[in-house]
Amino acid sequence: MQGSTKAAALAALLLPALLTPATGGEGEDRFLADGNRAKEYITFLASDELQGRQTCTEGFRRAADWVAARFEEWGLEPAGEDGTWFQAVPIRSFERNVGVPRLTVGDRAFEPDDGDFRIHSFSTPGAEARAEVVFVGYGISAADKGLDEYAGLNVEGKIVLAFTGSPHSAPEARGWFTRSSDEEAEPEAEDPWKEEAQTNAKVQTAYRRDALALLLYDPLSDEEGSQPRGRSSSRSGGDDVLSDRHFLTFTIEERVFRAILKSDPQESPSGFQRRVESTCRAIKGGEVHSCATGVEVGLKGYESVLKVSEEDGTSVARNVIAKIQGTDPRLKDQYVILGGHLDHVGMRDGYVRNGADDNASGSALTMEVARTLAQGGFKPKRTMVFCCWTGEEMGLLGSKHYAANPTDGVSLDRVVAYFNADMVGLGDAIRAPGALNFPGIWEVIQRDQDPEILEIVQPSTGGPGGSDHSAFIVEGIESLALMTTGGGGHPDFHQPEDDAAKIDPGILGRCAQFALQGAMNLALETEVDLLIENRKEIYQGVRMNIANFNPGLEDSIWEVVTMEEDGKAALHDRILSEALEMIREDASRQRASRRSRFGPAPEAGEPRGPSRPARSATRGLADLRAFAGDVDLLGLASEFYGFGRVDIRGDDGVWIAEGRLTDPGRAALRKMEEIGLVVHLQSPGEGLVDDFLSAAGKPFLITGDLVLDDSRAERIAAKEVLLGIDLDPGDVDGFIARLERAKELLGTRSPLVIHLTSTEGLDSAKVPLYLGLIEKGWAHKEICGSQRGEGGITGGNLQVIGAAPPRRYRY
Repeated sequence: MQGSTKAAALAALLLPALLTPATGGEGEDRFLADGNRAKEYITFLASDELQGRQTCTEGFRRAADWVAARFEEWGLEPAGEDGTWFQAVPIRSFERNVGVPRLTVGDRAFEPDDGDFRIHSFSTPGAEARAEVVFVGYGISAADKGLDEYAGLNVEGKIVLAFTGSPHSAPEARGWFTRSSDEEAEPEAEDPWKEEAQTNAKVQTAYRRDALALLLYDPLSDEEGSQPRGRSSSRSGGDDVLSDRHFLTFTIEERVFRAILKSDPQESPSGFQRRVESTCRAIKGGEVHSCATGVEVGLKGYESVLKVSEEDGTSVARNVIAKIQGTDPRLKDQYVILGGHLDHVGMRDGYVRNGADDNASGSALTMEVARTLAQGGFKPKRTMVFCCWTGEEMGLLGSKHYAANPTDGVSLDRVVAYFNADMVGLGDAIRAPGALNFPGIWEVIQRDQDPEILEIVQPSTGGPGGSDHSAFIVEGIESLALMTTGGGGHPDFHQPEDDAAKIDPGILGRCAQFALQGAMNLALETEVDLLIENRKEIYQGVRMNIANFNPGLEDSIWEVVTMEEDGKAALHDRILSEALEMIREDASRQRASRRSRFGPAPEAGEPRGPSRPARSATRGLADLRAFAGDVDLLGLASEFYGFGRVDIRGDDGVWIAEGRLTDPGRAALRKMEEIGLVVHLQSPGEGLVDDFLSAAGKPFLITGDLVLDDSRAERIAAKEVLLGIDLDPGDVDGFIARLERAKELLGTRSPLVIHLTSTEGLDSAKVPLYLGLIEKGWAHKEICGSQRGEGGITGGNLQVIGAAPPRRYRY
């Protein structure tokens, strides 16, 4: 068997176009995918001429036609709509600029990559301009309001340069001994040029005076509180007057602005900035500083705008779908599906994002598996479907549409498995999330796999994720989200450098061979029932997120803060000392971050604000004894150590004594609620629970084996207390009984949450727990909550806890 396998591998290497199955032991046929051939597909799909295969573009249409032609050439059957290779997929409307804008000052070229300029969206596609620049101050023409910066100027055929904003916001003059305070500040007068200061108004003013273009510069772009550099303006209202001729609007940054207006080489950067600010103040006072600059600027806008919309019928894309028909009369209406998305992100900023790894590689894998089986004469018992999806980069649109509207008679409840390939062209291992969702099916997939390939596969359970397996896996279909890993990773994700030359045919071929063998195994299997009963519910159970918020267990999502029992005075001094040190550090950072406008940029990752941790209920205090009844000290410690929760177990001797809440404890509870500390009673006695129910003004949390009766349940519901029901993973039935009893007494009035008493065996307990609750009539949202975490008993991250209706308790 080894000799014949090696011979087949050698034949595949030398004659990939003539690849045929080789006979293995026990009469089985071996089909071998060819990574080099798959890379040839990528070379075409990721070529510049397809312009990044963005959905609804000509490049994607050419790619889809080419894939369909290969399927037909290899002898597969069409499995799209109406006997075609395609399925129409509705796409939401969008617009995309095509081409690269340019800007030159004299002979000096500036690049958009460097952030020196940005073109406004309502500039005319295909427009170009080269002319002298005329500076017009703030670009305001309002003689009736005391300022007309176009008076006496002829800007026809010129490029106009204007400040953004209004002269009303001009910076105040700086002085050595200037001082101000809130008491001294005068009420700010209303801006008389508010309407004229809008970007759209400035565009219209320049356009109506027959200028070719408008350059906008923010003179306050580095001042504190100003708008961020490189911002884009609103489009609304700007293009209604730009209909008769071409017009361009650019926002420019400091280097471009200085190249136009800084004529004296001996003028320092700070001196130039002072001149700019002085000009702004003079304009605010009514002076006009408009002038011709004598500097010529060249501009080029985007070449065109791609518009996809429902109105003009262009918002329809295509999935490419082929099949090998099953031969078994009983099993041929069951399906094994393989797929990968064919689309990519197209062109951005003039660069073609070819998407060789993401995801010409996944489409090429799907194609190579289809070719190998079809040309090799493989006769599956179940029907095999091969899909190259559209719209993945726009939100998994193609695969979701297919799952909701299967073609060619496919029914999703008859799909036994789906293999998804996304970014499989680089690395040295194969991740396979979802493979272990159904261990029985995974056992079938592993059969007859090349041991060296199986060794690099990393199976795991999986959830919806962010690729095209999502629409299948949520239905409980065994779905493998294949993605290669290791090596150098996927460094060129969505970048222009993701080219075919970088694809490794070795890992691509091994991943294709794994998918091919696994799909063959499922297509031929007759002993194992692959359509598992309750598979959707089993999947939901596997994916159920039971948060471990028991601070007494390892791996709890709730952190515990301990305070040394060194006495109240020593603790107070330590907190005060640390608080003063934080203040000093903050002051030092603020001084270091004060840079000159033209000085060095702050270092990456330089801290900007206070260093003390934000208060969070995920951090809890374990012991109250260190505070000796001093609630103010407790609040100070919470502020500077960041805990927002108090875990109470046993007495502290002041606030809680002999298992009861004292009078000082009641006052302390009110103070804790006032400053936002959440109380968590751990295994409290009934007396302490009753005391808190009487004294608390806000909801709190109780965990432990609390005895519920009608009276206590009414009080718990009235306070909307969060009640943790103990779950020992080894006693799922006991938990369900306790949960049912609590639900019977509380209904939907008070949130219930799972409180783990152990994490041992938790993964094994999830499916029987979920199925048991479903059997008792619980809805999925009651168990797991919505996608936003609302409702549910599992807790998630405890942002929202409880049965219906959902309530927002942030712990």
